[in-house]
Amino acid sequence: MVLKRGTMLDATLLETQAARPPRDGAAPVDPDARITSRKGKPGVTYGYKAHVGVDEGSGIIRAVITTPANVNDTVPADALIRGDERVVWGDAAYHTHRREAALKARGQKPRLTRRPNKYHPELPPRVKRYNRLIARRRAAVETTFATWKRRMGFSAIRYIGLVKATAQVTLAAIAFNLRRWVTLCPA
Repeated sequence: MVLKRGTMLDATLLETQAARPPRDGAAPVDPDARITSRKGKPGVTYGYKAHVGVDEGSGIIRAVITTPANVNDTVPADALIRGDERVVWGDAAYHTHRREAALKARGQKPRLTRRPNKYHPELPPRVKRYNRLIARRRAAVETTFATWKRRMGFSAIRYIGLVKATAQVTLAAIAFNLRRWVTLCPA
């Protein structure tokens, strides 16, 4: 059922239900959880981040990694790429020149959104058009998180510690894949 045409990479923040660390410097209830904020979004999240690699054709989750919330998306990205896909789709958080060169060397097409930098603060029109084309294709990975959070009610980590949070995220991924399998193979 996994088509292996391509892998779509993305991540989502999951708030922990443990109390946030006190400001007085006392030990936090969940020592593995971290605080992070999203660029352009108000507020902060205290918890974990679930990184997924989703099969482009079937929507099946092929790889999942759980990290503290403050870990950048690009750090676990290479572990989400299985190596047997033809294309890797990702937003600007996953684009690095080294990753792009490594994917090309393995014969895979890197379809990673480009981002401006301090030397080129404005992207040229052709790169903006390229980014729009990638965004349309990789938007399908967002349905994974919508299903997790809206249909399955998985919007928070209920346990303390990275090991238990990883177990909860992995179980959610298994449940999602079973649900997806039923959709793909009707009886």
